[in-house]
Amino acid sequence: MNIITGIIKFQVSGFKFQVKVTESVFRLLSMMAISLLLVLGGCASRQSVKEDEVSVKSDVKVSSPVIFPANRLVNYMAVTRYMQTNDIRSKLTGIIRQINCSVAGNITVNQPLFVIQPQEAAALQKSKFSSQIINGLSDTVYAHLSGQIKNLNVQVGDFVQVGDVLATCIRANSMRIIVYIPVEKENLVSKLKNCTLILPDKSSVEGRISGKLPSADSQDQTQAYIVEPSKPIALAENINLTVQFTAEQIQDALFVPESAVLGNEEQTSFWVLKLKNDSICIKVPVEKGLEIDSLIQLINSGLQLNDRVISEGGYGLPDSAKVQVINLNSEQKMDIKPGANSKSTGSRH
Repeated sequence: MNIITGIIKFQVSGFKFQVKVTESVFRLLSMMAISLLLVLGGCASRQSVKEDEVSVKSDVKVSSPVIFPANRLVNYMAVTRYMQTNDIRSKLTGIIRQINCSVAGNITVNQPLFVIQPQEAAALQKSKFSSQIINGLSDTVYAHLSGQIKNLNVQVGDFVQVGDVLATCIRANSMRIIVYIPVEKENLVSKLKNCTLILPDKSSVEGRISGKLPSADSQDQTQAYIVEPSKPIALAENINLTVQFTAEQIQDALFVPESAVLGNEEQTSFWVLKLKNDSICIKVPVEKGLEIDSLIQLINSGLQLNDRVISEGGYGLPDSAKVQVINLNSEQKMDIKPGANSKSTGSRH
């Protein structure tokens, strides 16, 4: 026999009812009531969270891509070197009586540089020969080229023998630039002979590859090439400078702001967020190309000039996120000069 454990009272349309229930029925009804309350509470909570998510929009700024011609430049380190160096030697044995040149001084062809008094002149002086006869025995060393004195090895009163190096002269117009290019990049030089020399004061001089040295650097695996400048360069030897080659010319390159290109932590994949319907951002995979100032070229992006990409505020936004554009009526303008250049540094020697 079931035991009556409670009476449930309720009213429907003005009529009052009461039902006597057993213990098992009472437990079942209690559990059903609790479950119903939990389900209703969870639905209400999810509905409020969903409403909150829908209402939240991130503030972003957008800009449109631009297209202009660009050059990819490759830079390699170089050093100045005088290719012609000449030693000025003594033609007889004697004593240096006069020096008419100095270190770093310029000399010209047939300029008298040294006066050497032979050994015999000293014996004649003791014999009281006239100075005119003694001076006639002296030998004068003349410059046989125009250039600059690099080293001066003697001074007045020094004793020298035949063949001794009195000074070293460099030919001023023999200045050349030695650029060091990795062996695997030699095909670049074979295609592009012309280059630009970037001097230490940031000025530039046009140049051209005129040849290469017969030996390469075994440690860096670089080949030394000779660059002849289009005009004389007044630089000392062993001055470092940059030689710049135009590796690629792109006529219609599409660029976006650097801040618009996002990537993963490993920097192996990249994307931009394209604005759709003024309120949703769509993730578009891209490939990075040239980097010019604060712009990045996009390759195989499918973007058009009338598209808009998020340039600020896109970090961390998921695909199809809702956004609010705060510069919709005044999109960011990118002031770019045609023919911009992208620079990349090559080897250093």
